[in-house]
Amino acid sequence: MTVPSLAALIRAHRKAARATLRELAAASGVSVRAISDMERGQSAAQQRTLDALADALRLGAADRSALAAAAGAVRSAPDGSGVLPRDVPDFTGRAAEVDLLLRCLRDGARVVVHGPPGVGKTALAVHAAARHPGDVLFLDCRGTVPELSSRLRRAGSSDTVPRRLVVLDDVADDRHLAPLLPLADGAAVLVTSRCPLPHTGAAVHVPLPPLETGAAVALLSAITGTAASRATVTVAELCGHLPLALRIAGNRLASRPGWTMAHLADRLADEDRRLSTLSAGDLSVEAALAPSFARLSGPALALSRDLAAAPTRDFDAHRAADLADVTVAAAQAALEEIVYAGLLPPPDAAGRHRFHDLVRIYAASAVPGRALR
Repeated sequence: MTVPSLAALIRAHRKAARATLRELAAASGVSVRAISDMERGQSAAQQRTLDALADALRLGAADRSALAAAAGAVRSAPDGSGVLPRDVPDFTGRAAEVDLLLRCLRDGARVVVHGPPGVGKTALAVHAAARHPGDVLFLDCRGTVPELSSRLRRAGSSDTVPRRLVVLDDVADDRHLAPLLPLADGAAVLVTSRCPLPHTGAAVHVPLPPLETGAAVALLSAITGTAASRATVTVAELCGHLPLALRIAGNRLASRPGWTMAHLADRLADEDRRLSTLSAGDLSVEAALAPSFARLSGPALALSRDLAAAPTRDFDAHRAADLADVTVAAAQAALEEIVYAGLLPPPDAAGRHRFHDLVRIYAASAVPGRALR
């Protein structure tokens, strides 16, 4: 049996409901861009997104099953095309990082862009790659995919034109990157990862922090189509200037005509519901953070929760050891693991760390407690 395409199904159901993209986005909570990408076959959908669309379209059981089957077919299809994703039209800030990437990649360098979940590594890589002269091969490594080497070989041999830039997005660690680099020999390589990947021989490492205040406010204004205001600055601060959180917040506001920026700021001010507010369709801060926490060892996971729940926001290895009742050496090892996972910035000049607020809220509320022994 041939499974209808997900793009055709979503478009047909929306047309049958006589809904515009914006109307469906408002009714479902899924962004206009996400629905548009699905209708053009440029992305699949997680189950919660399908459920949100099905609820908004008031689909019955048979139509819901057909949507699920079509989405499953998209996810299981071999991803060997290597086509660069669409550059976001409202890409904001990062001018220095873009200039650095373009200079390095034009020289044929290997570059690793690393930073916490949701900081915009993929968006930066795509934005830079779209401006790189010559052919670009893009592969989403999805943290770890056993068949990635064969996918890279298949995509790289799809034509006879030498590839000048290979983008390897969302690489889990050095072990998963090492087998891929020889396959990209002779090309510039741009890697994104939550981890710094220190053992891959990359010529340039680009740590990516959250956006500056001005860029964060500008991104919110671009997404919502509203002028910057004091409330916009507040929302940007409550999102920790994290691009993923800013995009979700902006999409939620844009799809709810009855909301104002001040109303959104009030909702985000409540830490107990901040993470649930920062979730819309495929986009979710919690979903972005969960894989990184899942990779932590028991001691590192327990320490992250202890530190997140502590009344003090700044800490060093000695303070961490006191909170967890372990040796300083044990606390230091756990801290280094959390930093490597992209969940904690490196220490400042005084040796002190500070969680990003959204990471802290997640660790305090969603990470199961374990004794650090």
